[in-house]
Amino acid sequence: MENALETILNTSIKKLDMYTDGGCINNSSVYQTEDNKLVFVKDNSKPGSDKMFNGELEGLKAICSTNTISAPYPIATGCTSSGQHFIVMDYWKMNSLSTKCSSELGSQLAEMHMFNLKDGQSCVKKFGFHVETCCGFLPQNNTWTDDWITFYTENRLNYQIQLLQSKSGNSLKKKKIIENYWPRLKHKIPKFFEGIEVKPSLLHGDLWPGNTAQSNSKPVIFDPATFYGHHEYDIASISLFGGISKDFFEAYFKKIPKSNGFENRKLLYHLFHYLNHWNHFGGSYIDLTIDTFESLLDFEF
Repeated sequence: MENALETILNTSIKKLDMYTDGGCINNSSVYQTEDNKLVFVKDNSKPGSDKMFNGELEGLKAICSTNTISAPYPIATGCTSSGQHFIVMDYWKMNSLSTKCSSELGSQLAEMHMFNLKDGQSCVKKFGFHVETCCGFLPQNNTWTDDWITFYTENRLNYQIQLLQSKSGNSLKKKKIIENYWPRLKHKIPKFFEGIEVKPSLLHGDLWPGNTAQSNSKPVIFDPATFYGHHEYDIASISLFGGISKDFFEAYFKKIPKSNGFENRKLLYHLFHYLNHWNHFGGSYIDLTIDTFESLLDFEF
C-alpha cells in the first residue's frame, strides 16, 4: 500500500497508529506525508471496489464544488500491485454533531440541494450522474433519465428488485414481493407525485447520521452515493433510522418547505433503502420491506 500511495502522491509517507472507522465495508488508515499533511485512505480488495471508489471520488468532488457544505476533498484513487483498491482524501478529525451543527447541517444541505437550481448555474437538466456510484457496496444505475418518476422506478426500485430476484432462494415472502407487491406498486408510483414538480438536485445519496459529523465546529458529510435526484430523497434517508435532531429538520424546511404528500413519498424512499439493506445483509430486512410495501399499497389517493 505504501509504495502505491507514494507513487500517486509523489511523496514519502508514514502510516500512523490511529484508530479509524472505514465502516462495515472497507478498511481505513491515516498516513502522514513528508510535508506533515495527513491523508485518509480507504481500501478494499473485493471485485468492484475500483468502481465504488471512483464513484465516491466523483461524488465528493461534486459536493465540494458547490461550496455549500463541507466534505473531505478527494485526492486520488488507485490500486496496489496485489489488487487492493483504495481512495485517498484529506484527513479530518471528526466528532458527533452538536445541536448547533445539526441546525447548520440542515441549512447547508438545503443550500446544496438548491445549488443546481439557482439562476446563473450551469444546470443539470436530467436525473442521474456521470459515473456509477454505490450505495454501500452495491452499484447504482445512474443512467441519465429525463424524468424523476421513471428514474426512481426503474433505476432505483426495479434495479433492487432485479438484484433480489437474482439471489438464490425463493421464499414465499420474496416471491410475494416480486410477483405481487412490486407490479402493483410500480403502477401506483406516479400518484405519489401528483401536483408537484421535481427538478434535479445534487444529492448525497446515502445520507444517514453515520455519514455526518462535525469537524472544527462545522458540519461534515462523507461516504456519498451521489447522483442528481429529488431533494426529498436525502431527507427521507436521514430520517430512516433516527439519530438526527429536530434542529436539522427545522433548519432544512425553513429553506425548502415541505410539499404536499411529503410523508407518503418519504415512505416510498425508505423502500429503496430497505431493499438495498436486504440485498446487502439478507433476511433481517424482509419484514421491514414487506410492511413498507403493504403500507404504500394501502394509500388511497
